[in-house]
Amino acid sequence: MVSNSTAVPMTQKAWMVMKQGKPREALEFKVDVPVPKPKEGEVLVKVHAAALNPVGWKVMGTLPNMLSRRPHPPEHDLAGVVVDANDTSFSNGDQVIGFIPVSVQFSSRQGALAQYITLPENHVTFKPANLKWEESAALPLAALTALQSLRLGGYDPARALDTPTQPPAAQESVFINGGSTAVGIYAIQLAKALSLRVTATASARNESFVRGVGADVFLDYTARPIAEQLVTNPPELRFGMVLDAAGSLDTGLYVNSGTYVKKGGVYVTTGPWPDRGGWLGLISRWTCPLLRPALLGGVSTPWKFVNVANRKEDMRMLCALIERGALRPYVDSTYEFGSALDAYDRILTGRATGKVVVKVE
Repeated sequence: MVSNSTAVPMTQKAWMVMKQGKPREALEFKVDVPVPKPKEGEVLVKVHAAALNPVGWKVMGTLPNMLSRRPHPPEHDLAGVVVDANDTSFSNGDQVIGFIPVSVQFSSRQGALAQYITLPENHVTFKPANLKWEESAALPLAALTALQSLRLGGYDPARALDTPTQPPAAQESVFINGGSTAVGIYAIQLAKALSLRVTATASARNESFVRGVGADVFLDYTARPIAEQLVTNPPELRFGMVLDAAGSLDTGLYVNSGTYVKKGGVYVTTGPWPDRGGWLGLISRWTCPLLRPALLGGVSTPWKFVNVANRKEDMRMLCALIERGALRPYVDSTYEFGSALDAYDRILTGRATGKVVVKVE
C-alpha cells in the first residue's frame, strides 16, 4: 500500500454541467474547479481519456437540477494514472480504468470530463497493457452492459475464459439489435467468445463493419422494420435471447418475439428513451405489451431491463478477454479536451460506430 501522493494542483480544468439541456446548452468549460481530495477507500486519478455515453447526454437533457445535483462534470468512463493511492491496494503511478455509475456521480458531484477525479477503490481496475488510453476509456460502461445483458439472457460470460475441450453439442443463437452501437459491438464479440451464432442489425452502410466484428447474419433495419423481417423469414435456429442494444422505442421487436425466440428465451433491453412524446408517451406505448398476460394475448417472452452494475470481477473478466485477444474496444473518433462539444455533436448524430472519446491529458 502506498499513501504518498504526487504533486497535485489545487485547481483543474473541467467541463461542467451547469443546467438541464443539450450539451451545447448545458456545458461550460471551467479552469478553476477545485481538485477533489480522496476519502477513505478512494483513490485520486489523473484522467488521460474519457469516453462519452448516451446516458451522459440523456441525463443532461432530461433531469432537472434538483435531481442531478449540478454543477458537476459529465460522463462515466475514464482511463488515467493514480496520483494519490491513499492507503488502498493501488500505488501511485498505476495505470487504471475507472467507472462512475450515475448514482456515484450524483453523490460525489464528479465525472470523467475533468483532469482529476476521486473514485472508490472498487470502481477502479488496472488498465490492460495492450490498450491505448483512448481504447481503455472506451471499455467500462458499454462492455459491462453487454456482459451483464448476456448474463441476464442466461449465458455465463465466464465460459469465454474457459479453454474448450470439444465443440458445443448444439449451437445456440442470439439476436442483437443495434450491432454498430458501443454495447452491440461488445455484445457481438462476447457472444462469439461463447460460441454463439449471432444475428445483428445496423444500417446497410455498416454491414461490413458489423460482420467484421463477428456477426454471422446481418439485417438492415432501414430496409423494413426488423420485426417484420424476422416474422416473414424466421430463423431456422430460434434465438435464445434478443438483446435490444439500441434501446428501441418500437414495441414490435418484443411483441412479435414469440415468432423467433425459443421457449425459455428472453428479451433484454438497455432501455428505451422517450422521444418527443415524452415519458408519458413512452409509458403508454409499452404498458400494454408488458402488462397484458400471455393467456389474454400478451407476450410470453420475459422482458428484462439491464441496469448495469459496478462489478470489479466483471471488469477483470473483460480485461482478461482483451489481453487474450478475444475482445477489443472500437473507437469511432477522438477529440481534444477543449473540443468536447464537437465530440457530443458526433455522438448525437447516432452514426458513431464504437465509442467517441475525449483526450483529457
